[in-house]
Amino acid sequence: MNAEQARRRRDDWPEVGWTSLRVVQFDNAEQAELHLPPSGCQSVVLVNKGLSRIESRHGSTWRGAEYGPGMIGLTAPGQPTDIRWCGSERSFTTHVELPSALIDRTCVELWGRDASRLGRPDALAVQDPVLSSVIDALCVAARAGVDEFYAESAATFLAVHLLTMHAAAPPPREAGREDHRVRRAAQFIRDNHSQPLTLAEMAAVADLSPFHFLRLFKAVTGQTPYRFLTKVRVERARRHLTRPEPSITDIAHLCGFASPSRLTAAFRSETGLSPSEFRAASL
Repeated sequence: MNAEQARRRRDDWPEVGWTSLRVVQFDNAEQAELHLPPSGCQSVVLVNKGLSRIESRHGSTWRGAEYGPGMIGLTAPGQPTDIRWCGSERSFTTHVELPSALIDRTCVELWGRDASRLGRPDALAVQDPVLSSVIDALCVAARAGVDEFYAESAATFLAVHLLTMHAAAPPPREAGREDHRVRRAAQFIRDNHSQPLTLAEMAAVADLSPFHFLRLFKAVTGQTPYRFLTKVRVERARRHLTRPEPSITDIAHLCGFASPSRLTAAFRSETGLSPSEFRAASL
């Protein structure tokens, strides 16, 4: 059985287009055996549905585990793997791939060490509610067409979590409560909300690593940078909607939303109304 027969992408899975990480759901055969060549990504696989016995081999040694919903497999970059599984039903799995360059950069920024010294996450079967929760949220975001900034933030968090919980990295040092850095970044967000901002750009304005920026911004403001940016964009849209012009499509563009549908989803989440409903009530 080849890879396409053993594991096919779910028919209802959308084209996502994120570059910070890759996420895709697969429908897997009841049993199969595959050789997986080395990959340039850190792989994280969450079982969503189905029970099976899975075995993997690095070199000459096979390892085995029982797989069921909530179980997670980790494969380090550059690691060729032979894998086989056997179950009584088809299974669904979510696969998240983080670029090895992100893992390497995170190690240097937070610990001043190469990833090879800290170890790269590699385990046949682990349970990690935090990982499961983040992966589930990524699936929801992917189906909703959420933009790259969300994926970039999630990838940054996942890299640190994997290294501290599933490798040998110590907990990152606290960045300190430096409110002036957060204020500077918040003003940058307000001034540039119409642009396709990235987490790296915001962190650079605050002169922090992306991870420390995420943590410090949340500590000071009580919300993530992604949430803060969305609120700023929605507030700008509210101002436009108190007038009969411009069109909702133009407002989406002016406020930094990738499409009118993304504006509508964010606006309804914040206000309980669609942009059209809000405009009708305001005029």
